[in-house]
Amino acid sequence: MITDVASRSDYRVRLLHETRAITLPDLESSVDGEPIFRAAGPEGLLTLTVRGAQLPAPYLSDVYRFRLAQYLQRGWINEDIAAARGLDAEPYDETALTDQHTLVVEEETGRLRGYGTLAGTRSPAGTRLGDAEHRPFVVERDYALRLADHLGAATPSAHVWEGKRLVRDYAMDRSQAGVSVPWWVYRGWAEGCVRALADEGAAIVGDGKPGVAIHQLGLLGFSARMLDVPAKPPAPTDLFAPMWGQEQRSYPFVLTDGDALRPTLAHLDAVLASGEPGSVGGRLTAFQEARS
Repeated sequence: MITDVASRSDYRVRLLHETRAITLPDLESSVDGEPIFRAAGPEGLLTLTVRGAQLPAPYLSDVYRFRLAQYLQRGWINEDIAAARGLDAEPYDETALTDQHTLVVEEETGRLRGYGTLAGTRSPAGTRLGDAEHRPFVVERDYALRLADHLGAATPSAHVWEGKRLVRDYAMDRSQAGVSVPWWVYRGWAEGCVRALADEGAAIVGDGKPGVAIHQLGLLGFSARMLDVPAKPPAPTDLFAPMWGQEQRSYPFVLTDGDALRPTLAHLDAVLASGEPGSVGGRLTAFQEARS
């Protein structure tokens, strides 16, 4: 563990300097095959959702550099641990190739401005949630819960996906693009969710704050169920331990597809394509109230 303040400061300055403007030039033409989602917005933003294997290896590495830098800037990682390990990217392995990655970039510069992921199971093929071979999702590990108790022991592990790391570039100025980036991330990410939820008994899991992420997921049209389960105390060696020290508590959630999801996403498409200033969340709230 690094205890020298200057060493920690040097690490932070170096990492943020190296990641201050991560760009993915010619992203669309560099993707291998058809993306899961693609949209160009009026603010000059391009949103793509792809599997990790569809990205060039250097681009996938840059994605994980972006993830680490964004969490560092928000104070959500232990800088001593990151510095001691010499991390220049969030650690990842071959499972990143099958995970879905939603990328929002500036079309003109290729600068990465928003990101979210939908991660699949790490369990062996054919595993069910109740099997001893089931490898827990991160939300199961962090909250000491068994998804088998909430989704059914016979549910295939491959029918559950985990949403993580939905962020906007911390360095973005206040602008209409800055307002819309998180919703473009949600839109591309939600398309992957819609496809995943087509499987019988499927669900999307994760964790978030009730008044922020969980509320926004409900605005998107998901049927969102929050689980009142406390998080486990983080281990001293947990790179992400500072996340658990926030004033507002996070809760696990389970998302399924009700009858509002597709209509709400279609409305979100229209809202984002319009480029009109104002609250996207407010317009989604009005849309849902008009449907009820």
